[in-house]
Order: sequence, then structure tokens, then C-alpha cells
Amino acid sequence: MIEFLSMVDPNLFRLTKKDKEHYRKLIEKIDLKVMPSIMKMLGPKLERMLSSNLSEIELRLVQNISVLVGILQTYPNLTESIQKRILFSISYFCDEDDEIPDIIPGLGYLDDAKVAEWIIESISDEMPELSLA
Repeated sequence: MIEFLSMVDPNLFRLTKKDKEHYRKLIEKIDLKVMPSIMKMLGPKLERMLSSNLSEIELRLVQNISVLVGILQTYPNLTESIQKRILFSISYFCDEDDEIPDIIPGLGYLDDAKVAEWIIESISDEMPELSLA
């Protein structure tokens, strides 16, 4: 499903229109009542990642997830659409067996990173007063 143009350069890895459409459908189905359980999964996932040396991609991913969590915590009156997108990105990150399983060394977090970047871009388009990137 995810188009992978190069295993070396993460800038050549991208989400396709088909990927984004698939993810938008999943985002629409998110029930905001699951927010506490998703946030509960986040801590252990971050702890596991931070217990090892992070690649540039993994470091950027952790930073972007932190930005998304910070937005949720700082802005309680976000639209439902923004909240769902943020929760999707966090839950995708927490899923060890997503499009590219996280256990694949050097590659496992590429999809997570691109999903987080995509969500941040979409939110920043709607909230231009925030500096998210």
C-alpha cells in the first residue's frame, strides 16, 4: 500500500494518494472516547524507543509525536476533526505491526514518521497561528 521508492533516502518515501484516502477513512471512524487508552499506550512505546540510539528519522518521529500530544494537551477546544487526526497518528505510531512493522531495523518507523508529518501538515493548514514543524 505505501509507495517505497528508496530504502536509503527517507525523503523518497511517501504516502500515496491511495494511502491518504485509506487513512482518512480510518480517521473518520475514530471514536474520541478511546483517547485515554491511546495515550496510555504511548508512554511505554516512547520508553522502548528512547532506551536505544535513535536514528534521525526516529528522533524526528518522537519530536513530531510530542508536538501532537502537546497540541492535544494545550488546546482543549480543538475541532473533532483535528483531535481524530492526532489520535490516528498517535495510535498508528503505537501499532507495532502497521504498514511497515516497527521491528524492521532502519525501516520500521518510516511509515510512522510520514503519517505524523502528514497529520502535522494538515493541522498546520487549519491552524496557521501555530508553529508545528
